Order: sequence, then structure tokens, then C-alpha cells
Amino acid sequence: MKFLASIAVLSTFAAGVFATAIPATPFVCQNEKVLSTYTIGKNNEVEAQVVSCSNLPGIASRSVAQKRQTDVCGNTCTTNCFTPSGGGPNPNDCQVIADALLYDNQNIGSLFNITVGTPIFMQYASCETFFVNQATYNETYCRNDWSSVVEYVAFNCQSQENAHGGNCVASDQSWFIQVQTS
Repeated sequence: MKFLASIAVLSTFAAGVFATAIPATPFVCQNEKVLSTYTIGKNNEVEAQVVSCSNLPGIASRSVAQKRQTDVCGNTCTTNCFTPSGGGPNPNDCQVIADALLYDNQNIGSLFNITVGTPIFMQYASCETFFVNQATYNETYCRNDWSSVVEYVAFNCQSQENAHGGNCVASDQSWFIQVQTS
């Protein structure tokens, strides 16, 4: 089972070639407004929120042709660690989020929707993660892939790598997942 998980993690992080370099800087949601709050995981220990951010495109910015849903589950992303080192999340706290995503994957369903301009934010103890849809259309992603990204970034973007968290950006830059200290 661990071997299959390792293969899944490695395939998720296959490097893409970009015309533009992705800066390894944290995204900050400006003028954050909480739209809904819920908990996930077997023991409901992970808080999740759907938020809106003024620095992301909103639903109103989409044209009629862009009002579609695109499945991005299984798409690759490139990991960027945030430098300098110090102050990163406890990877064991991030593992609780990763496990909660896997629990919901098995008990609720593998897919979830990310609408334009409404990131999903999750937090447990020192770790927080969020999925941001940067496209002008809604996206569908899978919980098991988000779990793999959280686990990978949490354990590989630490002070030993001169980092304090990081993100994983889709090869077409339409979405990213960020992991950082809460």
C-alpha cells in the first residue's frame, strides 16, 4: 500500500515546463470572507472553510462560454518551497489533514468542486492548506490527490530544505495547493 502511495505521490509531482517562472512566494487571501465552515475527517478534527478573496477572479468575471466545469483530478503540479527557512508547519499536523482528506475520499467521495474565486481552506493545529482555483471556470479535483500534495509539501518544504512550507502549482497554472503555518 505504501508503495502504491509513493507511486501516486511521484506521479502527482512530475515537473512541468513553464514559459513563465512561478515565484515561490505564499499567496495571501485579501479581504477574506468566510462563506461556509465545516469539519472533515473521521473525528471531525480538521476545520474547513470556503472563502472568497478580493484578489481572485469572481464568478461575475466569467463569460457565458466560461461557465463550465473542468475535471483537473490527476493533473500534475510543480512544488515550490517558500524560503527562507524557519516557521514551517509541523508535518505531523499536516498529516492529520492528509488523513482526513483520505477518510472523506473513502466515505463521502473522491471528487469535490472548486468554484471560481472561492478557495477551500483547511486547518489543524500548526498546519493549514488551501486549494485555489485561478481559472475563469469551475474545477473538480480529488481528495486523494490533495492529500498527497499536503503530505509531500509538508515533509519536503521544511527548514532542512531552507523552507517554511510551500505550494504545488498546476502545469497550466489554473490552480494551486498551498501548505503553510497557521
